Amino acid sequence: MIISVLFTGCKKDKKTDYASLILGVWLNTLIDNNPVLTDNSYVIEFRSNQVESYAKGFVLDSNNKTWIENAKYNYTVDGDMIIIDGIDDPGNSFHMEFKILSIDQQILSYSVRKFIINNIEYPDQKIYNCKKMTADLTKQFIGTWYGKSTTPGSTDTSNHYWDYFANGHYDYYYRDGGGNWINKPDNEGFYFLYGDFLASNYTNDLIIGGKGKSFECWNISIAGDTMFWTGFRDNGLATSFRMEKAPGPPGSFAHKSGTTFPFQIYGKDGYLKKTSDINVKPLGFLPVL
Repeated sequence: MIISVLFTGCKKDKKTDYASLILGVWLNTLIDNNPVLTDNSYVIEFRSNQVESYAKGFVLDSNNKTWIENAKYNYTVDGDMIIIDGIDDPGNSFHMEFKILSIDQQILSYSVRKFIINNIEYPDQKIYNCKKMTADLTKQFIGTWYGKSTTPGSTDTSNHYWDYFANGHYDYYYRDGGGNWINKPDNEGFYFLYGDFLASNYTNDLIIGGKGKSFECWNISIAGDTMFWTGFRDNGLATSFRMEKAPGPPGSFAHKSGTTFPFQIYGKDGYLKKTSDINVKPLGFLPVL
């Protein structure tokens, strides 16, 4: 019995394989145990080739903000330390040293030992928590969605269409004063999907009449043909959308006179009524029933 106890006491603790555990995509959710506003979240990806990607929303000036994804960083793991060097999108040089406080297959918690930009150190005493993004909603997400805001008291009560493409672009449709569906020509929509976290870039906000570049972030879930968005904003505001999968974008497009083509007619509720052929005579929009 004594020999057995002594032998057991001589065993070495198994070392944690931090280099393997950090691989993957991580979404920041807490800072000093306080929830992060959805638009303020950032995404880190540690790749097996020692490349680190960092994505976040940045304010460019008083009229422009945008989500930027940058993979110009390299990292190494030394024990429980993550050491990162690289250049951000504007060209600033970064050196960062993060101490892993705890990590498993779901949560990464770390503190900042060094944070240096262009040879100037910026002390940071905060603790950051990130959750690992393991869901892949890409196949369910790509396609056309029809819905509206479900935020209590929202001034945006109209339905809209979002048409998401596999190349990261998306089109946004709204109705004009005559009831015609319009593919917003200056939207410049581009999206980034990290598991169940969505970041969308666009320009000239139609709802608030804003000018310039903008972005929004959402936590999403998809159940069958229904998608839900939720976002937590300033002043404790919780925003939300609900939308249904549609067979395609509305068929109100302008074509040259004399062109015969298959088209879709949509009702006032925005849902597909029928698909047919039409010979377009005047240049204009197709009718909405």
